[in-house]
Amino acid sequence: MADGTDRTPQAASRRLLNATALMAAGTLISRVLGFVKAGLLVIALGATTAQADTYSVATVVPNTLYMLVAGGALNTVLVPQIVRHAKNDADGGEAFINRIMTAFLVLLVAVTALVTLVTPLVMSLWTEGSWRAAENAGHWEQLVFMAFLTMPQLFFYGAFFLIGQVLNARDNFGPMMWAPILNNIVAISVLGIFLAVWGTNTNPDVPFSDQQVLLLGLGSTLGIIVQTLALVPAMRRIGFRYRPRWDLKGQGLGETFHLAKWMLGYVLLTTVVQIVNTRLGSGATMGGDGTESGAGVTAYNTAYLVWLLPHSLLTVSLATAMLPSASRLAAAHDMPGVAAETTRTLRLALTFLVPAAVGFLVLGVPFSRLAFGHGAAEGGWVAIGWTLVALALALVPYTIQYVYLRGFYALEDTRTPFLIQLVISVVNVGAAFLFVGLGSDPMTVAPRLALAYGLSYLVGAWLTHRALKGRLPQMAGGEIVRHTVQLLVAVLPGAVLAGLLAWWSNGRGYAVVLGAFVGAVALVLLTFFLVAKRLHIRETTELASVLRRRGGGAATAAPDDAAPVSAGDAVEATAERTESALLEYPEPGRPTPVAGGVYAGPHNAPGHILDQRYRLDQALNRRGSTVTWRGWDLNLSRPVLLHVMDPDEGRVLQILDQARQAAPAVDARYLRVWDAVLDESGDHGSYIVCEYAPGQSLELALRQGAFTDVEAAWVVREVAAGLVAMHAQGLHHRQLNPDTVVVTASGNVKIVGFLVEYALHPTPAADEDPEKADVRALGELLYAGLTGHWPGPARYGLRAAPTDSKGRPVVPRQVNKKVSLELSDIVDRILSPIPRGRATRLETASDIAVALSAILGSVDGSHLLEARLRYPIEHVRITAPKPPRTDLLASPLAAGAFGATQLSEPVGATEVDPDDATAAHDPFAAPSEPLAGLAPLEDDLSADDEPTGALHSRADDRPASPWGPTSPVDEVHDPDEEISTQAFWLDDVDDVEDAPPAAPFTPIPPPRSAVSVSQQAPSQDPPRRWQALLLGLFALVLVASLVGVFVNQFTKSRAVPPTPDAPYALVSARDFDPAGDGGDGVENPDQARYVMDGDPTTAWTTERYGRSANFNGRKPGAGVVVDLGEVKEVSWVTVDVGPGPTTADIRVPADPMATEPPMESESQWRRIDGFTASTGAVQVKLDATIETRWLLVYLTAMPRDGANYVGSIHEIRVSP
Repeated sequence: MADGTDRTPQAASRRLLNATALMAAGTLISRVLGFVKAGLLVIALGATTAQADTYSVATVVPNTLYMLVAGGALNTVLVPQIVRHAKNDADGGEAFINRIMTAFLVLLVAVTALVTLVTPLVMSLWTEGSWRAAENAGHWEQLVFMAFLTMPQLFFYGAFFLIGQVLNARDNFGPMMWAPILNNIVAISVLGIFLAVWGTNTNPDVPFSDQQVLLLGLGSTLGIIVQTLALVPAMRRIGFRYRPRWDLKGQGLGETFHLAKWMLGYVLLTTVVQIVNTRLGSGATMGGDGTESGAGVTAYNTAYLVWLLPHSLLTVSLATAMLPSASRLAAAHDMPGVAAETTRTLRLALTFLVPAAVGFLVLGVPFSRLAFGHGAAEGGWVAIGWTLVALALALVPYTIQYVYLRGFYALEDTRTPFLIQLVISVVNVGAAFLFVGLGSDPMTVAPRLALAYGLSYLVGAWLTHRALKGRLPQMAGGEIVRHTVQLLVAVLPGAVLAGLLAWWSNGRGYAVVLGAFVGAVALVLLTFFLVAKRLHIRETTELASVLRRRGGGAATAAPDDAAPVSAGDAVEATAERTESALLEYPEPGRPTPVAGGVYAGPHNAPGHILDQRYRLDQALNRRGSTVTWRGWDLNLSRPVLLHVMDPDEGRVLQILDQARQAAPAVDARYLRVWDAVLDESGDHGSYIVCEYAPGQSLELALRQGAFTDVEAAWVVREVAAGLVAMHAQGLHHRQLNPDTVVVTASGNVKIVGFLVEYALHPTPAADEDPEKADVRALGELLYAGLTGHWPGPARYGLRAAPTDSKGRPVVPRQVNKKVSLELSDIVDRILSPIPRGRATRLETASDIAVALSAILGSVDGSHLLEARLRYPIEHVRITAPKPPRTDLLASPLAAGAFGATQLSEPVGATEVDPDDATAAHDPFAAPSEPLAGLAPLEDDLSADDEPTGALHSRADDRPASPWGPTSPVDEVHDPDEEISTQAFWLDDVDDVEDAPPAAPFTPIPPPRSAVSVSQQAPSQDPPRRWQALLLGLFALVLVASLVGVFVNQFTKSRAVPPTPDAPYALVSARDFDPAGDGGDGVENPDQARYVMDGDPTTAWTTERYGRSANFNGRKPGAGVVVDLGEVKEVSWVTVDVGPGPTTADIRVPADPMATEPPMESESQWRRIDGFTASTGAVQVKLDATIETRWLLVYLTAMPRDGANYVGSIHEIRVSP
């Protein structure tokens, strides 16, 4: 199988992109909501304040401790273990999963209880010593109080990831990605309540109140609980119900914990790094040099959250889908396959993350201003912006490291990642201490920590690549480097222009910055895609085509193609890829089907479940050694088509190898493959799982007569557009014909058998250029669609086209006068060596797609094709089977060159029973559309078949196709649901000469499998339900009781925060507005006495300033000087500034020997403390007791009062 992987890295990126769509969607919404949460947090609490860091540290520690205790094992070690036990254990690994869940849950309960008891000690590890200083006692106590409330999150984090990994191991990726949305909704609601009650006018530099701590702490814990409970329904949907197993000894758990020990060591190292970073950051928040707060934990975490967004949207989803697939390849000892999967994942991840990193580098600061420059964070957004810029340098090496580690985990090697992480951690810690120690400005601590983080992962990415290449020699480091350089070349032109635009907008108004930012992003994206297209970077081309298709391109897909990507698409990234319409030549001696059923072999029977997931419901037909089944996906609750090969099939590896090369064919126009499994045990045979595509083959559809111009042009344009990307990669169909093109029930087009059809049935013209063969086939399809004749000998149930005197087929317009001249010329330009009128030949699929698009314009032909097929798909109830009507098809009505064929409505359709709403209201019910072209063998007989039911080849000796001239016979249902039958009527068509008519058919309800009865049993088990509820309530009461005890003890034992002594009596007060600083010498001097009258309802106020909060820029500030009467010791100053956020300094004369207060300039005063954007009575505890007679309270920023800005001081109290 190694040979088959050689082309995979160059051909399968779009498969992986589509495979992660569901996860990326959930992560996108979750991360966007997380971004909203971070924005509300900094608006409410600021980015460089003690309150903000109190919340950040108290909520981040439980998650970090969970990762330390169990996260590493759960996130990486368990998936390969569960996959192995699911494959090898008789019960599909259920007992193993129950044991491992029991063991980890017990561990989590014990650790959560222990850590909650020692919460103060834990918080001491995470915070710098200044938090426990006497002047910060209030902040420290509230931090510990909030940590008591958030520490139970440790258990729920563990339960969430434990359940999530069980779902991931069963290829059910979506719920784990979507559940955090609920957590973010709860967190946003809590912060919204905080803002509604307290607003942004509180002083974020003073400690939280008890009410604020209870709201924020309990709200955070509630969000994690809701997130965890959201996974329980998903577990039930996959058929798994947790039952505690205590027989843990001797059951194989030792291997899991042995692997987990290295993973725990890995996480321990990352935890040490996080402790160091948090301690250094928290020290900056408490003031650095003791004079002002700095950029610490909250600034770093907020920037990190934004920086992590592109990684979370794509890399995490890709790696999550990659790990089970790589684990299966490793279990099969397919090392080249593991290398191919890892390289492919990394290439696709870098394609998006390199531009994102450059974008953060040039636009991080303006983005921060736009997103976080509001409320309490109005002065702290700059710190977030520069931290984001510094983190941008780490995005690419972090991504490389992250993806490569998944390669090690697939190989079940956790020791090597531990040793590499040891080096990364040492570099990170050393660089953090070095960079932080190089400067004294606390506002730059977070950016310096970010630089240290990036440096460590740059070293780690290099080491990880070298180590993984030792295990997987096929890892192509040079390819990754070239790909990265190409991406940088593509993004740099736009980045330069965006940087210039950001520089121009710096310092301007909000609206200007917003417009410049939007324009800069558009420039980066536009130039990146243009340059990348010129550089032939395949991944960007695929992304652009996906965006155009999903964003409403030339055609609007109908429901079957336009439906959101389901969880099944994520499965595409976890299995070996094969082609859906897998055919086999009949082999001598193979039992042939008999009338009334399909010989399915002794290994499989209806009701049999393959690998605990796919149920076989009905055998449809046999082709050689392959039996095609209608089945049901138990995980995703949807119908599937399964091609099951006999266990003794000798060409299984060859077939899978050929099919793997067809992996790039994941465009919506191809019939996709959802799973492929190699059966090494020989129990049931290897099998391929495909999607349903309700509809008809083009061969059958053309038996009704020629298509209209719109219909024919639409079909061929869709097929040609689907081939363009494949031809660009050197891959060709080589067997395009009416039998390998399907028109779905909604009028869309599906291509069948890409690469595999030719591998199984090569044509005699094997030496023909494959691209020319595909192009010629497109011309033939267009000719057949326009005329109802085949351009050559009669084939595919179509008469031969009329020929000229030289035996050449005449142009379509000479066969059918209704064909437009333009389309007739296009056919001539494709099929004729020398087109008429010296017209240019159409020699590529792209040429044909462009030419047909120019004719079609915005016309959508899918609804015309849907009308042509005319499948009634509504659910109906019938009392007795009705014979099919065969006299109802009206003749085609010409409506000009582009007229539509009009079909009569079916007669006899029963009205929909409104009581039959089961399927309509069940989101997991089977689709109401029938399977086209695949019928049970006893009914799969064309008009010229013998009554014995034996299979016959067609005139051209090709094997029968699953899309042959048959019609749907039943509706696909989940056998666990009540069955409602569909009525079908096939309209008769005029016989085409030498073409057999389509066979009539009768509605036959699918048999109700006996398996469904047993599968319903678990959900009808009331005793287990109330036992689980009782256990859950007991656990909830236990946790609540523990929290209550700890909170009660903590509240009783907490130290009473220090308060100022009785204030001194003030002798006098006078306004301060010196002319030397730009003032007019007076600032409401008659009001100065109000600051010492003891009445908080009176106040000294500034003049009214109309333009800005900083006195219109005329002067640095204004204030009030108070006289103590004599030199006294001062330790506390309390200033009541009223309800508006006010910024002020507390100053003393710069000359300690002054005998009069200096009134000429503010430069004559020395700042000893102050406060920022504070309201109400602000208590300021001086860092050191001073001796002075005069004190100046100097306002530097005023609050808004209507249309103006006015500052006020209600009271000043000075205490020893």
